[in-house]
Amino acid sequence: MAAAGASSPPPVRRYRDRAIWLTLFPLLLALVLAGCDPEGEGKGKAKYKPPLLPVALTVGPDGVAVEGETSIVTPIGEFSIGAEYSLPPRDGSTIYVLLRDRKKGATGFDRVFKVQTGRDQFTVVVNGTTTIQVKDGQVLIDVTGGTVKKIQFKRVDQANVKEGGDSYWSGVSAKWSRGWESSLYKPFVFTRWAYDDSTIDKWCGLGFVWFLLRLALTLVLLIVDLVLSSVFLLAQIAYLIFGSTGRNVVWGIAILLTVVAVIRRLLYY
Repeated sequence: MAAAGASSPPPVRRYRDRAIWLTLFPLLLALVLAGCDPEGEGKGKAKYKPPLLPVALTVGPDGVAVEGETSIVTPIGEFSIGAEYSLPPRDGSTIYVLLRDRKKGATGFDRVFKVQTGRDQFTVVVNGTTTIQVKDGQVLIDVTGGTVKKIQFKRVDQANVKEGGDSYWSGVSAKWSRGWESSLYKPFVFTRWAYDDSTIDKWCGLGFVWFLLRLALTLVLLIVDLVLSSVFLLAQIAYLIFGSTGRNVVWGIAILLTVVAVIRRLLYY
């Protein structure tokens, strides 16, 4: 016999609470999964990549010297400007740096270095300010005037490229693509996964029934995808401005707001 004053929740409220959980729990789970960084950022195994290579070329009266990790730079040789010469084959982890001195010799010389950069894209920073793009794995720097003192190598996403009218927008586009590829969630991924009309004419009519079930699931997941795609857009903008940290903050706020919404619905209804 139930104790006096004790009562169980009305059936209508129990069903309503279950409906709330069935609606909000998939959205919360999707937000948590989408907010995970597949590159391992924010987890104990994050890999920090310094913006600069640990090596530099210094140009002085006595020639060119290598500072730092000398194993990264390999001198190739000196070649007369305009002469026919071919450089050794280059893979995607190296670039060639050509230092041109027009006053050296009768026609001037190009002094060539091969620099190990890994698979990341790099630009070349001269005297700490002027940034020059690497094109087709090569960069040419004129040192004739003697103003070039130090040459460093900076990752593209950390560099402010100043050459070329479209270099800024190319950098923005490249960073947007990196953010898109590194994000675990892609816009409308759940809707695309759920929808499938390939079974309409199969299994003696059962395929059409299966299609209708998947179509109903698609319509439900479309609501989730609309919310997540909006958060994804904001996270992409934050990634362009602040990098991975900004993207993680946007997803974190979205998750927090969803948790608060779930708790409030359960407490007040």
